[in-house]
Amino acid sequence: MTVIEGVADWVSGLSYDDIPPRVLEVARNQVASVLGAIHAGAGCAGGEAVVRTVDGLAGEGPCSTYPGGARRPFTSALLQNCSLSIALDYDDYLFLGHTGHSAVLAPLAVAEMRGVDTRTVLTAQVAANEVAGRLGGTVAVGPHNGQMWAHIHLLGAAAAASRVLGLDPDRTADAMGIALAEPVYALFPAFMGPQSKLMIATVPTITGTIAAFLAEGGMTGPRGILEDPQGFWANFSFVPMPFILTGFGRAWVTDTVAFKQYPGCAYIDTTMDALFEITGEFRQSHGRDIKPDEVMGIEVEASLLTCAMNAMSSGYLDREKLSPTNINFSVPLSVAIGLIAGALSGAELTEGFLVSNRERILALASRVELRHSPRMTVEFLRALDRVVDMKSILREIDLRALIKVRRRLREHLASVATMGLGEAVAAWRGLSPEDRAFLRGLVSIGGMFRKYPAYDLGESRFEELEMPFGARLSVRLKDGTLLEAERMIPRGAPGDPARLDVPRGKFVKETAPLIGREATEAAVDTVLDLENHTLDDIRNALAQGE
Repeated sequence: MTVIEGVADWVSGLSYDDIPPRVLEVARNQVASVLGAIHAGAGCAGGEAVVRTVDGLAGEGPCSTYPGGARRPFTSALLQNCSLSIALDYDDYLFLGHTGHSAVLAPLAVAEMRGVDTRTVLTAQVAANEVAGRLGGTVAVGPHNGQMWAHIHLLGAAAAASRVLGLDPDRTADAMGIALAEPVYALFPAFMGPQSKLMIATVPTITGTIAAFLAEGGMTGPRGILEDPQGFWANFSFVPMPFILTGFGRAWVTDTVAFKQYPGCAYIDTTMDALFEITGEFRQSHGRDIKPDEVMGIEVEASLLTCAMNAMSSGYLDREKLSPTNINFSVPLSVAIGLIAGALSGAELTEGFLVSNRERILALASRVELRHSPRMTVEFLRALDRVVDMKSILREIDLRALIKVRRRLREHLASVATMGLGEAVAAWRGLSPEDRAFLRGLVSIGGMFRKYPAYDLGESRFEELEMPFGARLSVRLKDGTLLEAERMIPRGAPGDPARLDVPRGKFVKETAPLIGREATEAAVDTVLDLENHTLDDIRNALAQGE
């Protein structure tokens, strides 16, 4: 049995009753989160271009597009909905991937075409999360990361559409093989600044969905395409980790879905949480907001993930025309907007706001300094290790393969590095003895040559995961006042006690300006009670105010 055949067997056999109630609750909130992101994305320049384009494509169809609920052919519906859901980087994410675009929107579109019930939609959504998230994990040591794992939507959409269509294991395996036949490969110049980033999940979601229809019609696909010596893993990973594609039905990566409070990369979230804690306390004690021109400087300490993201995006900043896509990956620009506007939402990333406030944003952003916190980097690794046993994962990596690709790894790391050797040594020296011992314990060269039980992701405790993308923020005012706050777990991420409050709040905040507060409250109640409603109920609720 090939890897895809094993995955397809699980996907086609998954039933609604197999899914734990806690996982279904997360899935319902994921739908609300994605719909909220779509409504926010419609207001930015790239989102407006997508809506104009879809409006200009002739034809009506069975699938709902948002905002508004207009019915379009499924390709047009996925073009609009997927593009808007990613437009402001307002998407949910999980271990390991940003799956919501395909996991939520592909089954919704296919179900509307075939009149399928919402229980089946949720089942397909969870299946897509589980498959796509694991695929991202298998290529974690490779040229891409995060949203740039665009290829996971090929497999996620194929899995979701196959499950909605009720395909058997053979046809589902064919759908997945067809989907991966010509995988997408994202490029940084199209991702970090221009509006072309909106296509990164759209094209593979459409392709994966079409693959399921083709398989239903009898087309066959390459079922060994993942592990073939000339296949997917050989081309999309430096060191493939196929053992991550295990544990289906015993460990649920859907448990790890994180919901974003702000439009932007996950790595800015705790910085913004800390900023708004500071501004809120200042407002309460002084009866007014902090004025941007009274800020002397701002210092942010964050993990290596945040620093790498910020460094990569800085080269794509266009100072003459600020792009929401670039702002989403910039700590200084996001902080500046948060201080100027007192908020960071879809409204602050519209072209009108950015054009009228460009000079103020750039001036304030120039006073923001980002520094690496080794402590916060290690805390992120500790959180993962508590759930997935990183030492066992590292033991599974083929040492000979690692040596073989050392040049590719070195070149790749040099392109994304945020610190030199001297800084790395200083960071190591700055760690506590406990943190150093933890890092040493993760890697044992001798252990790589011993026999251990094969790694099984099913042993992971994803329901216990915390997501500490920590940040410490210090704001110094010109009068000498120092305001500080630290946040380890983003609002809406696993480990946040108020995690499931975020999708509802986001949905209401971003949708109410378009359809009104009363209609929005009714709509979000419908979405969060999905199994007791039809897809027409959701469309009708969101179409109010057209």
